[in-house]
Amino acid sequence: MYKNVVRALMVGRFQPFHNGHLSLVQQIFEECDELIIAIGSAQFNYIYKDPFTAGERILMIHASLVDSGIDLSKCYIIPVVNDENNARWFAHLKSMVPHFNVLYSGNEFVMTITSESTIKQPNFVNKNEYNGTNIRKLMVTSRNWKKLVPNAVFLIIEKINGVKRVRTLFESDSDPQRW
Repeated sequence: MYKNVVRALMVGRFQPFHNGHLSLVQQIFEECDELIIAIGSAQFNYIYKDPFTAGERILMIHASLVDSGIDLSKCYIIPVVNDENNARWFAHLKSMVPHFNVLYSGNEFVMTITSESTIKQPNFVNKNEYNGTNIRKLMVTSRNWKKLVPNAVFLIIEKINGVKRVRTLFESDSDPQRW
């Protein structure tokens, strides 16, 4: 049954999971049989750059996949705590997820430290709008961010009062590089 399965890996912080991520999931399923979604920086939460917990991000991703009709029997959603030593980060990541054949990444740093793996650069959809930094900034400035995330993510953020959390974290974050 698993003999010829092509399994892909997608890594991100998903702060929050947005329509660009969902588009990438759909793209991967056009090319691969199964998908591992590794939630990086799983240990970080309640800071402006990483406002949502790993559990909240799992819920966002799971609900978005269900609403999109993705077969969850072909998906693995795995939170991964960062290894701060970049030289061993990829080995740590590989030890935390099932075997995969291809890594989807447009991150130049990730491509550099994972050179022995098969890497496929995704076709990003409107990357300037569909990115967590932009979405969090729109939340802080009371502008329309809802159209950038799947409805399931919007509902979860509303339920946990996530916009208020992001605004509070923005106000309390002393890092001038937050944007």
